[in-house]
Amino acid sequence: MTCHCIDCSETPALTYTERHRHETEVREVMRRFGTKEQIKAYLEGIEKKRGFAAMHRLRMDLLREWEKRKGKAE
Repeated sequence: MTCHCIDCSETPALTYTERHRHETEVREVMRRFGTKEQIKAYLEGIEKKRGFAAMHRLRMDLLREWEKRKGKAE
């Protein structure tokens, strides 16, 4: 069986990419946390662990996802 991770394959499977990990994290945060305060606390933890740039990217993508879901509900 051939490994399809980014280290072993020139064409990694989608689930082994950073993009997939990030998109999954956005969906999981939206599903898991129901209040702005909970999301803010999560983002503060991300900033401490991964830095401001990672937190900012996640925050912007969470806002986009929220707007997308808000539009579908209306």
